Amino acid sequence: MKKVRVYWNLHKRVWSVQDVKSGRVVSHRHFITIRDAKFVVRKGGQKRVREEGKKNVHAFAVGYVDDNYNIDKIKPTPNANFNWQMVTYNPYKDDYFMLKEKAMSKDWVGDIHMESLRCEHGVKSRVYI
Repeated sequence: MKKVRVYWNLHKRVWSVQDVKSGRVVSHRHFITIRDAKFVVRKGGQKRVREEGKKNVHAFAVGYVDDNYNIDKIKPTPNANFNWQMVTYNPYKDDYFMLKEKAMSKDWVGDIHMESLRCEHGVKSRVYI
């Protein structure tokens, strides 16, 4: 398994997967689950978003991709035996990732499932823990 940084790509409307060591984007995926992961919000980038009103890549998840589990052509379904909960982040009003309108602990580590869904307004990103 390799360590990656995953963020929502506003231009391509998919998840960009970046190798942590090289900093290079290694793939774009509609669905991905990363293990032993945590959320990161870089305060400098967040401040720029709020001041300039333009989004930039400053919030992402860091963890390990199990390539046997994450195959681009297959939508991984969150395990039915696990109670997946939706996580949100709004850089204009939230300081960190939110779970049911409460900020998550910055020490939280676990599995993160990300997907892109088609809807009447285009494509939406969803994140679950």
